Amino acid sequence: MAKVKVAKLSEVLPGKMIGLDIQGKKLLLANVGGKLYAMDGLCTHMAGHLWEGGLIGMTVKCPRHGAEYDLATGKNTKKPWLPFAKAFDLKTYPVSMEGDDVLVDV
Repeated sequence: MAKVKVAKLSEVLPGKMIGLDIQGKKLLLANVGGKLYAMDGLCTHMAGHLWEGGLIGMTVKCPRHGAEYDLATGKNTKKPWLPFAKAFDLKTYPVSMEGDDVLVDV
């Protein structure tokens, strides 16, 4: 794994999230109460861009069919609302800071 500069802290304000394309991976970067979290950015159900969904506390909600994920663990905490639809856990990535630079270990 390697630390990659992905954003400036000012680009991810508290309560907000952004999408990133890092080394061919779509990632989500979120700021909850001043703490930054990174995880895979595509819903495992139908590849919805999670950064376009909702952020409620530590939960990210997919904009397509409502699957929900825990930011800290990547665990799928709520299945999509479609009958028989499935969603799976996402990978999380360590985040660190160097001054105002946000780095993700990918």
